[in-house]
Amino acid sequence: MRPYSSAALLAPALRKAGFSPVAVMDYEGPPLGPMQSGHDPAKYDAVVNHHPGDLDGTIQRLGALKPIAVIPAFEASLDLAQRLSDALTPESSNVPELLDARRHKHRMHQAVAAAGLPIARQICTADPDEVAAWIEREGLTGKDLVIKPPNSAGTVGVSRAPGGAGWRERFDALLGTEDKLGVVADQVLVQEQMTGTEYAVDTVSHHGRHSITDMIKYRRVPFGEAIAVYDSVEWLPYDRDAYGELIDYALGVLDAVGLRNWAAHTEIMMTPDGPRLLEVNPRLAGAGNPAVTEIANGESQVTRIVDVCRGLGPQLPPGYTQRRHVMAVFLMAHSTGIVRNAEIYDQARDLPSYHSAVNRVRTGDRVLASTDIFASMTMGYIILAHDDDAQIQADREAIRKLEKDLIIDPDE
Repeated sequence: MRPYSSAALLAPALRKAGFSPVAVMDYEGPPLGPMQSGHDPAKYDAVVNHHPGDLDGTIQRLGALKPIAVIPAFEASLDLAQRLSDALTPESSNVPELLDARRHKHRMHQAVAAAGLPIARQICTADPDEVAAWIEREGLTGKDLVIKPPNSAGTVGVSRAPGGAGWRERFDALLGTEDKLGVVADQVLVQEQMTGTEYAVDTVSHHGRHSITDMIKYRRVPFGEAIAVYDSVEWLPYDRDAYGELIDYALGVLDAVGLRNWAAHTEIMMTPDGPRLLEVNPRLAGAGNPAVTEIANGESQVTRIVDVCRGLGPQLPPGYTQRRHVMAVFLMAHSTGIVRNAEIYDQARDLPSYHSAVNRVRTGDRVLASTDIFASMTMGYIILAHDDDAQIQADREAIRKLEKDLIIDPDE
């Protein structure tokens, strides 16, 4: 279903394993740049185009191909993927009654709280006066707040209000807007801003058994009014002694939102009070994460999805073995415009831990200021891999020093 971003890695892996991959397409929204460019119809043995209002026709066309699985690949495809899976492969569907809890951030948190897991304080509404009353009631006057659309992806539309200043203006500016995925914000989610370290736990599930494929730690840095932008992502070992609380919370979240099958990318803030959900995404981790995970661990969400399709779901392990330290360093644009000297990044090839570059910017490219993951992907990222974590940390700093000489001419 809409095999963009990391989901584009599935087709060649499935074909190599002897399966016949089929793409179901229904996206007619705005262009998604690098996120959408990974989709290549030639990778599929068939492409089924869904037309809104013709669910029965799509079920009939797809059903004629006798699918063994319907795998959601993109947030905006969750509703259609659920309907197709319920009709054609019900044994590998997720809980239909909890569909909204897997795609709407506020209902997601409500489901997690109902399962007895702690969450951040929040309110979701179209009425700013309700937010004002909630702020006073919760004792959040003068506290940092986060304002976001309830169906955002990749930090799109997410902003912060330090000390609560300007929250109403940000609320009003966001309400009713359409994001880069074509989703309209008919409500706004306001949360207390959490502090701590952000992690993601990536999984593949089979009939309610969850298999962790990788865990990553984010480094974000502030950028204007944006909540934060990606600086780097570090792959972590599967270590229950060190990360047991994080692991148990993440798996509890999956159960709470009814995710029983296929991939999930669960983002969690480890606060001084313990883990708190940021969001769970019922899809592969984005931005090519599975390919980098294979560098670190030798396997990934993609390889385990193939294993499930091969009938090996009951044999999926609970975790993984890390082979070497890996980090993805996101290149950052301080402004929107034309890059004039991208060759400065060529010097990174001489770093001891340099492995490869993904979608790296070139001189003459127009890039967007690094305010969200979509903008970050116009710059690309550099993968570092080494047996010594200290070397990777040093090389990340070296890349940031190189970047200080980046020249971006503003748009004319």
